[in-house]
Amino acid sequence: MSNPLKDKLAHGGCITCHWATLGSPSVAELLAESGPDCIVFDMQHGLWDRLSLEHAIGLVRHKAVPTVRSVDASDHAIGMVLDAGARALIVPMVDTADQARAVVRAAKYPPQGGRSGGGTRPMLDYKSYMAAANDEIIVAVMIETATAVANAAEIAAVPGIDMLFIGPFDLAMSLGTFPDFGPKHEAAVQSVLLAAKAAGKSCGIFTPYASFAADRRAQGFQWVVLAYDQSLIQEPAKGAVKHARMGHGPDLVKDAVALVSGANGGIGSETVRALLRAGAAKIYCGARQIDALRPLTAVAPDRLIPVQLDVTDAASVAKVSATCQDVTLLINNAGWNSNEGLFSGNALDNARREMETNYLGTFALSRAFQPVLAKNGGGGLVNIITVVAHSNLPLMSTYAASKAALLSLTQGLRAELREQGTHVMAVLPGAVDTPMTPGFEGMKMRPVQVAEALIQGLHARMEDIYPGGMASGVFNGIAFDAKAIEDDFANYLPAVSSARPKA
Repeated sequence: MSNPLKDKLAHGGCITCHWATLGSPSVAELLAESGPDCIVFDMQHGLWDRLSLEHAIGLVRHKAVPTVRSVDASDHAIGMVLDAGARALIVPMVDTADQARAVVRAAKYPPQGGRSGGGTRPMLDYKSYMAAANDEIIVAVMIETATAVANAAEIAAVPGIDMLFIGPFDLAMSLGTFPDFGPKHEAAVQSVLLAAKAAGKSCGIFTPYASFAADRRAQGFQWVVLAYDQSLIQEPAKGAVKHARMGHGPDLVKDAVALVSGANGGIGSETVRALLRAGAAKIYCGARQIDALRPLTAVAPDRLIPVQLDVTDAASVAKVSATCQDVTLLINNAGWNSNEGLFSGNALDNARREMETNYLGTFALSRAFQPVLAKNGGGGLVNIITVVAHSNLPLMSTYAASKAALLSLTQGLRAELREQGTHVMAVLPGAVDTPMTPGFEGMKMRPVQVAEALIQGLHARMEDIYPGGMASGVFNGIAFDAKAIEDDFANYLPAVSSARPKA
């Protein structure tokens, strides 16, 4: 009956778990598939009963070590969860060494304690189970009050107690710091950690997110929580509703006066055409070489106005903003992609140009048109970004970095332009079939699809849109497993390329 959790603690490792509260064996099974060290079934505040607990432990016990937080410290509560097959026990609200000794008595068979024999899983192989249970089952007690903190050293010294487990939220209420934790709370947490270490025992703590868990693990905690089931369902559900929420206000496209930078490019020219179809009154088409705009502006010369615009040139930006004073919709599309790796000979120069164009150029044009948009009622501002702003793609690494900066800038623009009534929207497509992605061999969408999605997003006053299957898949994947997306993107790196140094 060797317990891998106990082995891991003995070698100084840190146990990672998912916390299950919803009382659903199916959800617990899905949690176990992700590969944590254990699943904690919360009987104290969760929706588990004896039947659902037995079912869930049966589903997960060969994939993750079943652990239970008991309803309380009573003999019945402790015996029941151990009989159901828990191989680690977490007992709430233990304030004194005497209470800790009572927990040990309830959790151990004679002669160490008074646990009664029986139960579903022990009876599968009762002789071997009884011989090993006292040594192999982890007994942890929760430190959740100011009294328990004061008595932590005495509690940790109790034979048979393997771990002190901190409940930070109840502790905050006891200390009078809830809902903010603060230095008083952190001092209490650290004092419990030190008391456990001094007694040669492990210390764990409830952590609501994986990032918190990493911080606590670095501090020396040996049991942390990566996620709990309610949060895994509730938070993405909230985010999905918020992401899809439509805004309200005047139509940003019909009868608009728009300026599209980089209008001679694939997405830029299709955006101009889509604006025409959607009823924009006038569109300024910006490009560094104005002659390149002639085929486009010939489509509707009365509504398409060519303007010379280099977003990296301050004088050019100033001239356009002074000339186009009737703009109500600014679409920042101008961009550049070197399509070279980080270790190519031109990598630093590429990075500077990409940052100058994709980030600083968009910043400069947005600043120049802020007062114009304000004067004309707020209007809209659109930044064409890319989904690789969220996760870097090899051979486009410096480009992706500049777009990540642009995504952050877009969020800043949204906050600072809200008061003047300017709607700010980010467009983050996946790979698009344009001259900017010649080396990408994956699935590409057509520029017209991006343009149509942009128009639909403006009609709905969306804040962020992810046109195409690749972009929406990456966005959803990042929400659930960002490292998996990073690893998938890394697979696009050829075995020999300018993206990596030569041996």
